[in-house]
Amino acid sequence: MKIDIEGFEHRALSHADQLLTDVRVPYIFMEWVRMRQLYGAEVDDSADKRLVRRMIASLASRQYVPFGVTQAPMRTLNLQTWYSWPDDVVWVMEGAAEPRKLVEVAPRVPAS
Repeated sequence: MKIDIEGFEHRALSHADQLLTDVRVPYIFMEWVRMRQLYGAEVDDSADKRLVRRMIASLASRQYVPFGVTQAPMRTLNLQTWYSWPDDVVWVMEGAAEPRKLVEVAPRVPAS
């Protein structure tokens, strides 16, 4: 599943519990740059920032692991330092294909 809604992914996923329960979604791709820009300030404790933390906790509890897509090799990301994650993130459900093979499946499209 690809989610690209300019920094509001956390709002969409806050309503996706039933979907993620009923449908096996092995990969969730997100552009993280806007999440980091909008909600990454450490002093900010807005409702949106709390929703981002809740989304991360919810995905982790469903056995999803975040990986940085723009890094080679792809590496697991620390859940506590989400505000410093790379621009593109893929959440991989445990048991899905190895994340390093995803680069071949979903190559990055150059910015125009």
